[in-house]
Amino acid sequence: MLKKLTVKNFALIEKLELEPGPGLNVFTGETGAGKSIIISALGFLLGERAGSDVVRPGAAMAEVYGEFSSAGLNRELLESFGLAGGSVVDSAIGPRQASVTASLNNSFAGPRPFEALAKEDGFITLKRQTDSNGRTRSFINARQVPLSRVSALGSALVDFHGQNEHQSLLKMEVQRALLDRYGRLEKQADAVREAFLEAQILRGRLEAVSMSEQERERLFDLYRFQLKEIEEAALKPGQEAELEALYPRLKNAEKLFTLSNAAHELAAGSECAAKTNLEKALEKLKALGELDEGAPALAARLENTLIELGDISEELYKYSKGLDTDPARLDACLSRLEQISLLKKKYGPDENSVIAKGAELKNKIAGLEDLSLNRADAGKALEKSEALLLKLARSLHTARRGAAVKLSARTKDEAAELGFKELRFEVAVEAEEDNISSSGCDAVEYLFSANPGYPLRPLRYTASGGEMSRVMLALKTVLAAADRIGILVFDEVDTGVGAVTGRLVGQKLCRLSTGKQIFCITHLPQVAAFAEKHFIVEKTSLNKSSTVMTHALSAADRTAEIARMLGGKKQFTDLGLKHARELLAESGI
Repeated sequence: MLKKLTVKNFALIEKLELEPGPGLNVFTGETGAGKSIIISALGFLLGERAGSDVVRPGAAMAEVYGEFSSAGLNRELLESFGLAGGSVVDSAIGPRQASVTASLNNSFAGPRPFEALAKEDGFITLKRQTDSNGRTRSFINARQVPLSRVSALGSALVDFHGQNEHQSLLKMEVQRALLDRYGRLEKQADAVREAFLEAQILRGRLEAVSMSEQERERLFDLYRFQLKEIEEAALKPGQEAELEALYPRLKNAEKLFTLSNAAHELAAGSECAAKTNLEKALEKLKALGELDEGAPALAARLENTLIELGDISEELYKYSKGLDTDPARLDACLSRLEQISLLKKKYGPDENSVIAKGAELKNKIAGLEDLSLNRADAGKALEKSEALLLKLARSLHTARRGAAVKLSARTKDEAAELGFKELRFEVAVEAEEDNISSSGCDAVEYLFSANPGYPLRPLRYTASGGEMSRVMLALKTVLAAADRIGILVFDEVDTGVGAVTGRLVGQKLCRLSTGKQIFCITHLPQVAAFAEKHFIVEKTSLNKSSTVMTHALSAADRTAEIARMLGGKKQFTDLGLKHARELLAESGI
């Protein structure tokens, strides 16, 4: 359970302290108020990648700190991260002494000294920082650790469901991974992967001992040359797409700078700018409000316009300052794109294929280097290895089929409670023994039909946005019961659903929160009504700079907020208040 979250200089947040409760924690606010920034800060803390743009303009460093309860985490998991008994031993950098400093650091004093936390079983503290140059540091219980360690621990603590995750559910590899997670088949899948890699190496050895010395040397030179070319390129997945997106900005950098800088000047950068004139108009309206009761509403609207204009001005300034006008950067971008294009022509259709080709070349070189086995022994070893691989793949297939039947039934039951009255859902697992890969011999596909009389078809071809949101929630509910992850985060899981279905989603989240801590961003009052703790997120102007703030609502304020959500306006009505009270009463919270 997350006990406390402190965010400092992260994006639009100057400083924010959050103390969520157990059960369902809901975040609401107007569109653009910054609700998702809070979830992004939590994701950053737990190891998600982030650039220097998360640092608030004018700040040197962004910092996020979280205090978690380890209650419910098994000791084996805690020991794997060196957290049993409150001490930290990082396997990547070796054991360290158990003594700790008296506080986390000057930036976050926390509610009590770290010495107490370190000695107190049941608490885990995480902290992560990044500066304006993109350099990050991560800490577990005040000890600096590699980001990979924080990311691994974050995956054990929190399960995120972001706004784009239901798109990943359309991928067959993701569907297979979810099935393995539900059936707790990860160890079996790992065994298949290891057996597949071993068979690859032995196959390379057999090919090596079956060729002439001259042919072997020729392949040695070829494979080494190709591997060197791939390794020196140091490709990263997605890099080409990033460079293709960057290229137009570099190519037109001077024009972009001129336009954005001019827009900033007109908006707020000079004495004659729009902001200056609007501020003067606001002063007149405030004076007018002292004489006429109807005028304050106009002043409030203009004040909100000024806040929005300030945001736009800040973004324009940040945008213009972030442009790179160095011609050498453009040349480097073009050269890198040409290099990637050449490698793709030689080794595969995308960066992942090129990287995979490098791993394949390493295995082939290993096979050529190790000729201690003669041809007969190599053949026997490969035959034995392939037999083991087939056995493990068949065993995994059987286990997946059994898990698929249960997952299909459970998901259908959960989805029925979300308004799917005629739903048919099936996890299909088909064996392809002639095409065994590192993931086994199975093609896993989620089949779906929401309408009676229509055949089951792959989920990726049939489900609408609202249907995808509900199917994902049903799957998350089933998976949550099967694993030990205690914190679930839903960023607008109710996307694409209406009021009636929204109430069903709220009920589902409420039941799910019985054994979990849930964070949910929602735009539906029918969902918000089921919260055990309701937070409002607001964007305000502080010292002529926008900042995102949040606080827990009292019972009266919560009723008013739900009334506002029902009306879709900034101001609620008496009828909206009545409806809001009815929603809250029906939720039983």
